[in-house]
Amino acid sequence: MPHLARAERPRAPAPRETRPSADDLHRWATHDARPFTESLTLADAGHGVPAWSDKLHEARTAAEFQAVTSAVLGDGHGALGELHEFLEAAADWCERNQEPRIAERYRRHAQELSELGDQLAYVGEDHLAGTYRRPNRPGAVRAAPAVAPAAPAAPVRRSSR
Repeated sequence: MPHLARAERPRAPAPRETRPSADDLHRWATHDARPFTESLTLADAGHGVPAWSDKLHEARTAAEFQAVTSAVLGDGHGALGELHEFLEAAADWCERNQEPRIAERYRRHAQELSELGDQLAYVGEDHLAGTYRRPNRPGAVRAAPAVAPAAPAAPVRRSSR
C-alpha cells in the first residue's frame, strides 16, 4: 500500500450514534400519528402566508406595504403572534408530559420570536417615518394626515404577542 500523507489517509468510520437519523425519527412519528392526522380538518399551517407575500408584491405605497406587513407580523393576531402562541402551547404540552427541558427550549424560542417581533415593529415604524418625512414620496398622499399628531412620548416597546 502506498504511503499516504496525513491529509490523504482515509478516516475511520465514526462510531454509530445511538440516536436515529432525523429522517427516521420523522418517518416513524408520521406513521405513529397517522390515525390522529387523518382526522384533522385543518389546512397546512403555513398555507396563508404565500397569499400575504403576493399582496406585498401588489402594494404600491409604503402605507399599503405596511398594512400587509402589519397583518402578518403585527401586534398579537398576525402570523408571528400566532406562531408565538403555538410555541407556548407546545411548551405547555411538554411540561404536562414531564419533558421540562424540551418545554424550556420551546419557551426560549417563543421569547426569541417575541423579540424578533419587536425588532420588526421598529423596522416598520422606521420605514413609515422615512416615508412620511420625504417630500415628493411616490404613490403616497402628499397632504398631512387629518389626524393631529400625538404629543411626543417615551418609546413604547411592542410585543408580538
